[in-house]
Amino acid sequence: MRGLKRGLTLIELMIGLAISGVLALAAAPFLGDYVANSRLREGGNTLLAQTLLAQSEARKRNVPVRVRVAGNTVSLLDMSGGGDGVVFREQTLASPLAAAADTNIDFGSDGRLDPLQDVGVNLVLTNSSCSAERRCPGLRVDAGGAVRLCGDVTRSCN
Repeated sequence: MRGLKRGLTLIELMIGLAISGVLALAAAPFLGDYVANSRLREGGNTLLAQTLLAQSEARKRNVPVRVRVAGNTVSLLDMSGGGDGVVFREQTLASPLAAAADTNIDFGSDGRLDPLQDVGVNLVLTNSSCSAERRCPGLRVDAGGAVRLCGDVTRSCN
């Protein structure tokens, strides 16, 4: 009696590879959206973290602090000396991520917005537009100082 033979034949291996290739081709269009959404989510979280840090620093230092979002750069500035302020932290968002419009968010020494009015920043990909598949986040800061990140500005992010 012969022993059992184990393993794959060449034909079985080729069929497995062919099925894997067809599945990879079917998934390829969705992979681009997944990568874009991951970058957008990462950029939104970076913007949220920097804004919360600025609010915290304004309270801790007891001085006005500005968050400047210009293009793909988020800067935190100490505004106690007036003028353009002194940059104490700067972070660049991953390419091709940028703010839809340059925005300043000013926190007073109490951590609330100065002037007392709601502020928002929307993030976009510079090489494509926001849609149901590309969910661009938006940062919202209300006059009282509450900071939140909306997951998709194309639906609702008031």
